[in-house]
Amino acid sequence: MNGSKVALIVAAVLGLLGAAVNWVYLDTKTKQLEKIEFLSVAPGVTLLPGDRFTESKLAPLAIPKDNVSKELFAQAIRWSDRQTVFGMTAAYSFDGGEIILRQRLKTPPPTMELTREDERGLPVPVDTRSFVPALVNPGDMVSFLVTIGGPPPPPPNAEGADGNEPTPVQSVLKAGPGQQHIETIGPFRVLSIGNRLGSADVLKASGSSQFQENVMTIAVRMQGDQLEPKAVKLLTLLQAGGARQAGVLLHPRTNK
Repeated sequence: MNGSKVALIVAAVLGLLGAAVNWVYLDTKTKQLEKIEFLSVAPGVTLLPGDRFTESKLAPLAIPKDNVSKELFAQAIRWSDRQTVFGMTAAYSFDGGEIILRQRLKTPPPTMELTREDERGLPVPVDTRSFVPALVNPGDMVSFLVTIGGPPPPPPNAEGADGNEPTPVQSVLKAGPGQQHIETIGPFRVLSIGNRLGSADVLKASGSSQFQENVMTIAVRMQGDQLEPKAVKLLTLLQAGGARQAGVLLHPRTNK
């Protein structure tokens, strides 16, 4: 084999090698540039438990394909499939820019969403004959309706410890027959409906059953070692009526 043929073979090999390297380089760059759009919460939006997913609260989040793990690919929802979550209610809190994972749509949160250090959960007996529990979700705002009239005689200190005019609660306790009226106390944020810590659909998807719908747990605040006034008023009126069940007044849902 003469020198010219060797040179041609070497040139051909080098040409093929160069083409292969160039193809690998272009393929790598293409993968780096190729992105997948996943469903996320829109920047500046915070979703709380009970909030509904709407298109205005959601946005696409593009991630380079090479940076998408198998776990993320399996759990995240494609932006093109966003219609599948419209109308669903959040079972957890979501921050702006957070990717929405399938698991967080299906599994109720393991604990109640107490958002402040001074918040506590207060169970309240409610009358399920006057509202549909399945339409109320954790995160909703409610007030309670308590019918007052003909309660037991007031305690000896019902006039107030300092002898001044009685407080609103003390005045209610002194109401007699024929003075029946309805007291509205609230608003309060719902933490749970019985054992349900998310929407009815989320609970059903988890395979769990609903029970004790006649007990609604609400978030109340502490002022030092005392309950806030509206929580004290609610408990006082319920106890004055023999631990009766309260009616529920629903507040409109708003963007939080």
